[in-house]
Amino acid sequence: MSVEASDKSHRLIARLDWLLFWAGVAVLLVIIFTTSRANIAADSVDYYSILQKLTSPDEKPIVPNLHFAEQRSPGYPLAALAAYGFLSVSVEPFVSTKKEIGGYAGQTQPYIPSNPPSGAPPESLRRPPSPARRHGQHPPGPGAMLGSEFFHIPPTPVLLKDVAFRDFYLPAEGSWFRWKTVLALAITSYLFFLAGIMVTARTLKASVPSLPGYCLIIGAIFLSPVLVENVVARPLYATLTAFGASAVFAHFFLTGFTKQSTRRLIIAGLFLGFLVLTRLEVSVFVIALAILLIAKRMWRVVIPTIAASSIAVVVWVAYSLTMYGTPFHLGILRGDINRIGFDLGYIFENLAHPQSGIIFWSPLLTIGLAALAASRKTPLRLLGLSSLVLLILYLVRIPVMYHRTPGELIAIGGIPVTVPESASAMRQLIRSDINRYIAMIAPLAVLGLRDGIGRIFGWWTARRGDGTRANEPASSSISAN
Repeated sequence: MSVEASDKSHRLIARLDWLLFWAGVAVLLVIIFTTSRANIAADSVDYYSILQKLTSPDEKPIVPNLHFAEQRSPGYPLAALAAYGFLSVSVEPFVSTKKEIGGYAGQTQPYIPSNPPSGAPPESLRRPPSPARRHGQHPPGPGAMLGSEFFHIPPTPVLLKDVAFRDFYLPAEGSWFRWKTVLALAITSYLFFLAGIMVTARTLKASVPSLPGYCLIIGAIFLSPVLVENVVARPLYATLTAFGASAVFAHFFLTGFTKQSTRRLIIAGLFLGFLVLTRLEVSVFVIALAILLIAKRMWRVVIPTIAASSIAVVVWVAYSLTMYGTPFHLGILRGDINRIGFDLGYIFENLAHPQSGIIFWSPLLTIGLAALAASRKTPLRLLGLSSLVLLILYLVRIPVMYHRTPGELIAIGGIPVTVPESASAMRQLIRSDINRYIAMIAPLAVLGLRDGIGRIFGWWTARRGDGTRANEPASSSISAN
């Protein structure tokens, strides 16, 4: 093949890569605007309640038992304060909020109370409380205490676009499900998610300008069904925010490392600290990265990055003072729904079981993570090895239900939690967890995937003797030293 023909093919592939990327982004936007849901359950109940307490501390919570709320990392609801403030100033004064009653029955009817919006409707308009339900499971038996892990509010599907400017009255608790709180969380999730996609594309462009591999981002997302499910059904989890923050961290860390830019490394450190605030277990990633940098005596990288990330400690202290009245509230360390342990069966089901393992349910991310850890480029390899340490933590963090009797009802903090009724149902739980947890690693894995493809392409063309394009990674702006 002539050089001219080779260049033409290269430009055609680059064009197709660009078109596939934007087509994928368009599909994601259509999915978000047409099918995303406003219902909250489990984790999202707690994030909602944290934001509610930060913005309306005197308002009654939407569930009676928030035992797990203190175990949630606060970064996501803290970030949602910006969207909440925007809605309060720029949207709420110019719209009319519709009050709905009967959301538990799935049949809403308008209601405008004579009392302030935070008050409950008159007794004549109240309905008897319906049993709270845990998403996908039957409600607990009579007399069981109900808490955040069991609620699915509202229990009938409500699209996110339909919740705008509508507050739902929850008769079981005599409290309100507020559109502004829901949309603040959703806006935060989707802005971080879309920003993560765009920033990862920019990082790929910086890495291999001639053929970035933008479509790898879209492929990795759509071949991770649990991640897509979170985009549609669980946008009020912290998953999408962690994805975006990780992408921004990776971009500034890699460009700061290559250009020896202290300013970029400080920005990287700030987003790394925010990741810790969003998912506490990311602190293991931070520790691993710091140790690797120190071992290589890369002081110009480790000092600004880790120093900037430590600002997360200050934010956490301020949050603890606001929420609990003490600077060092340790409730998040209780973690009584998981235990640290070593179980080969659990590790296998997380990694390689067809019903749950990331090899089958997040295949491109799995390959990308392996390629990232094996990269010849120092900054990519450092991120890859640190990501493997984080993955190991996920593999030894075992749910307390895992070794309990199938179908058993166990109480955690006064909240009844039903053990999955079969091994298959348990694997569904594992699949949902591990493939959601690695969303933080996903942008890094995409970078590793592109680097691995470049190495394979370079080896193949060198073997064929195709000349200057043999060593494709040479065009990268990310240092291989």
